[in-house]
Amino acid sequence: MNNNSRDLSCFMNNLQHRVLTNMDSSGFGVRLDNRLSSYIPPHWHREAELLLFIKGRVTCNIESTSLHFKRGDLFFINSLQVHETRCSREAEYLVVHIAPEQMCLFMPTFDQLSFRLSFQPEEQDKAAAFDQLKKHMEQILHLTRQTDPYAALERESHLFAVAALLVRFFSQSLAVEETKLQRSDMLRLEPVMEYINLHFAEELSLDEAANLMGLNREYFCRLFKKNMGVSFLQYVYRVRTTAVCRELETTEDPIGDIAERNGFRDPKMLNQYFKEIYGCTPSEKRKSFREVMLEDSEDTV
Repeated sequence: MNNNSRDLSCFMNNLQHRVLTNMDSSGFGVRLDNRLSSYIPPHWHREAELLLFIKGRVTCNIESTSLHFKRGDLFFINSLQVHETRCSREAEYLVVHIAPEQMCLFMPTFDQLSFRLSFQPEEQDKAAAFDQLKKHMEQILHLTRQTDPYAALERESHLFAVAALLVRFFSQSLAVEETKLQRSDMLRLEPVMEYINLHFAEELSLDEAANLMGLNREYFCRLFKKNMGVSFLQYVYRVRTTAVCRELETTEDPIGDIAERNGFRDPKMLNQYFKEIYGCTPSEKRKSFREVMLEDSEDTV
């Protein structure tokens, strides 16, 4: 076994699930995101999330469907549901994460529910509930921006109101076996996904990933593609590409240096994936970042 194999084996044997850093003891997490033309590769987390879009345009690919959102839209992503997102030139959105395990303290079957924010025009009760949901999210946004010492306590009341509305009007029960099967697949992949995200700049072997999960290469490839929607190597390169893009925004280092330290040995491969994700070359993306920053600085003068 080579050094990479030993490192990965040690990591997997000692791995604990990475909890989202914005979660609190009540089972909620609130984050306000402001991004410049970003891409987030396919991923999932155990927490469900409700999003309120504030500015710009965001595309979310989920279950082979592309959904487009603009200011004022709400969207819900279920626990363990694989999704990827693309943001327009500048986008801002509020994210509320909900931990199913914590919600089970109040409703024991919460982790067996699936949520969807959809209803027919004649379903007036759901339409009214949706309006309430949006108002609570707007209040959460307002309170998140406050420094008042009482804001956090007041915000908590709106978070629980959101959870109650979701359960009462926008939930449906999942079959227990279906829930167990979905969780089984996600949890089996979790160590490899975490390792990729931590070591994407290194040489990552498909065979090593499969062997360390106790699976043959073919079965591992099918399992990964089935759940993530892309192949193992495609996922690795997408993670590397997003890392390059972040550095293009935050550093003035030469593009070749940035590419190499993020795992790209071949500049042509970087250009291929960069154009696929962002529709332009790395140099064009860096130029667009500079233009946005210049506009922002002029607006503040």
